[in-house]
Amino acid sequence: MMRIFTCVFLFFGIAIASAQTLRPGTTIPQVKGITLEEQAIILPDAVRGKVTLLIITFSKAAGELGRGWSDPFLKDYPQDDKVTSYVVAMLEDVPSLLRGMVRGSIKRGVPLSMRRRFLTVTQNESQWKQYVGLKNDKDPYLILLDGNSQVQWVHHGAFDPTVYAGLKAKIAELVSAKIK
Repeated sequence: MMRIFTCVFLFFGIAIASAQTLRPGTTIPQVKGITLEEQAIILPDAVRGKVTLLIITFSKAAGELGRGWSDPFLKDYPQDDKVTSYVVAMLEDVPSLLRGMVRGSIKRGVPLSMRRRFLTVTQNESQWKQYVGLKNDKDPYLILLDGNSQVQWVHHGAFDPTVYAGLKAKIAELVSAKIK
């Protein structure tokens, strides 16, 4: 009897965990954070109507790799009214006494032009690790949303020009579909 209970528990536990992983067609849960310009932002509300790339990081190493994605993205879509992006640094696991120093360090490393699109978040980190299907906290996790905040594309890892070309093609498709 105990063996059956254990099997049923494991089955439902796996089903629930996998149901929370973001996949194309799902909607992201709310993310509340503060930009490096000290502005409170709630995603996806703040980007509704725009195709949006979220670059989510869970460590300093992931932040450094995430920069490999955000720099070319900001170059290709600097002030686009149809496309935007946010880097989202998850800081809940950073001890609260150190968060101010970590935010200051991040802020010093982020150009002024990017600070309004850089969000620090100090809650729900474990849920976000589930949502992105975290495999390696040293990787950035990328989520492309359409104008209705539906996930359209996901990826994780270091910058790859071939993957980036595919991302740009998906963005063009979404922007084109929205115009029609």
